[in-house]
Order: sequence, then structure tokens, then C-alpha cells
Amino acid sequence: MNAVIFGAGNIGRGFIGALFSQAGLNVTFIDVAKPVVERMNADRCYPLHIVGGKEEKIIEIKNVCAVDGNDREAAVAALLEADICATCVGAKAIKYILPNFVAGVKARYAAGKASTNLLICENLMDADEYIRELLADQLTEEELTTVGLVETSVGRMVPVPKPTGENDNPLKIAVEEYGVLPVDRAAFKGSVPEILNMVPFTPFHYYIERKLFIHNMGHAICAYLGNILGHEYICDSIVDPNVRLLVHNAMLESCDALSTRYETPIRPLLDHAADLIRRFHNRELGDTCARVGGDIPRKLANSDRLTGAAKSCVEMGIFPVFICTGAAAALHCYMVENALDTATAADTLVSLTGLEKDDSITICTLEMYEYFKNGAPLAEILAAADEKKHEILGMIV
Repeated sequence: MNAVIFGAGNIGRGFIGALFSQAGLNVTFIDVAKPVVERMNADRCYPLHIVGGKEEKIIEIKNVCAVDGNDREAAVAALLEADICATCVGAKAIKYILPNFVAGVKARYAAGKASTNLLICENLMDADEYIRELLADQLTEEELTTVGLVETSVGRMVPVPKPTGENDNPLKIAVEEYGVLPVDRAAFKGSVPEILNMVPFTPFHYYIERKLFIHNMGHAICAYLGNILGHEYICDSIVDPNVRLLVHNAMLESCDALSTRYETPIRPLLDHAADLIRRFHNRELGDTCARVGGDIPRKLANSDRLTGAAKSCVEMGIFPVFICTGAAAALHCYMVENALDTATAADTLVSLTGLEKDDSITICTLEMYEYFKNGAPLAEILAAADEKKHEILGMIV
């Protein structure tokens, strides 16, 4: 089998390329970074460094080559022979890789080839609908029916690579040991290929929300609390007992909401949250609070990891005090970074989240924001959140 991957960066090489290669597929990357393309075609392999587990190891990822994304003819030739495709370029760059993909789909359709399944390995809600809208303007209805837009849940953490020395291999990449890829079973055109550690599941929105509202949400809160406490790395933030408690309690709120919404047992979600806390400790990843907590407007947006998770809880009858506390930490970081007058906090939060001022999530977030604004110790903030949660639970009982 042959696979084409758009993007030979962190997730492309560090996760999807390795997944496909280790399953016995021949992998062709399409990328515009000429040094990466040239080195991959020279070596036909690259080293994958597994860090932070019981035993660190370097695995050689074989049967790989690359095509320059500016070479349309070569890209189409690779797509003509592909049994499966994936995009790993980052949500903002999807529109730039579509011309090659469109040309490949058209060539396959003209040649009577089988349908094309594109695994969307991007951190973007409703990524399939977004790409379908873009493709609808460039493909005929008949051509579009041959494309399977398959959402995935990318859970492997791959940090920004450290600067390489003059003699280092630029293709080498470090990743954590976790390497499971849930995919949307219902979105495939034709049969679902059997690939080790690729897990087909329906309804897939469960996995999308699990990733965004537990993993990404908890990771972000850990980053904002770490920034406030002066920690550079996620691994240093999560070992603070108060950070750990707040992050874990926020995750538990989301676990409760997802279990209720999808009528699934809560135990696997609780186990997943506990394992994420363990993975956040991985010092070898060198993941920084600045990176994980970057782009606060996006992460506080209405359907993203903080506000989206809080809304999901409210919809399921669970009030997300700890998620709101994490959102308050994000708001505080945003106000400080942009030197904004604290008197504008309410308007700023409403603008970032799209919520109304009288929304219960807005009110709770602003209440907890006051503690961060006034420089309260995190232990005091955690205690206040505990009291707030107790008060709400008492009302419900």
C-alpha cells in the first residue's frame, strides 16, 4: 500500500508517517521545505526518538520519500498511486495544500481510480466540513463524492524541535511513546484499511471532544497557571500540587459531561485523564507553557477548548467551576500580555468567548478572575473554586 502525507513536520514525521511506515506502507511526504525533501530522498528513512518512557529508544522509519509541494506534476503522480492520504500541515495552512490535492483527485477520477480517503490530522473542530466547503468550489459533484474526509484525533505530543547542530540529522524528531490514532469510521469511502494503532470509531465526535475538551483544555490550563506562577515548562507546572489539582478537577468536569452526553462509561475517560496528567510530566518533551498557552483568543473562542468545554458541561447539567477557573487564568494572562485595563475584563471576555455578560460561565469566570487579578495564591484560588463547587452541588442536591 502507498500513502501520501501533506506536511513533513512534527506530526507528519513524528506521528502519521511513523504510523503508516510501521504498518508496512510506502510513504511519500509532500512538503515545500527543500532541505527536508532533499535529505529524505537521499536517506529514504529518518530517526524517530521516543522519549520519556521506561526505555528511551531511536526507531528508524523506513520506506519514505518526499515530493516538493511546488512540483504539481510530481505531487499528482504520487497521489495517483496513493491508497490513503493525510494532511498534517496545521489548520491555517490547509488551503495552501488543497490545489495539489484537488489536482490529484481530478487525475484519479479521470483515470477511474478508487476513492480517495484523506485523514485530517489537524487540531480543528469540524475540519471535515471546512475542507468540504473549500473543495466544493474546485471539484465537480461527481469528483467530490469520491473523497472521504476522515477526521482524526491526534493525541501524540510532539514538541517544537530543538535547534540542530551542524552535523545533526534535520529529519530526526522526538516524540512521546503514546501513538494511538482514533479515526472516523463512518467517513471512509470504501473499506477501512487495517493499520496498526489506527482505531476506527463511530460516533467520532466523542473522540473529537475527548481530545479538545479533556486533553487540550487541561494542557492549556496547565500552561496558563504555569505562566502565572513563573514556570517555563509544562512539566514544572504540573508537579505543583495546586496546579495538578485544578487541572485534574477541570478534566473531571469534562469527563462527566462527555460520559453523560454520549452515554458511555466514565471509567475509561477517568483513566485517560489520569494518564494525560502523567504524560504532562514528561520532561524530555521540553514543552513550554508559552507554546501550549499561545494564541489565547483562539483557545477562549466559543467552541474551543476552554469555553467549548465549559458550554458542554452546562448543557449536560454540570457546572464547570474548575474549567471557568482555568479560563479566568487565560483571561488574566491575556490582559497582562496586552497591557489592558482590568476594568475592561468583562468586555474582553465577552468579546473573546462570544458569551453574554449574564451567562453563568461568564459570571463564574469573572468571579475567579478577580483572584488572579489581585495576586491571590493559587492555593487560595483552588479553595475558592472548591467552595463554589460545593455551593453549586448543594443547590442541585
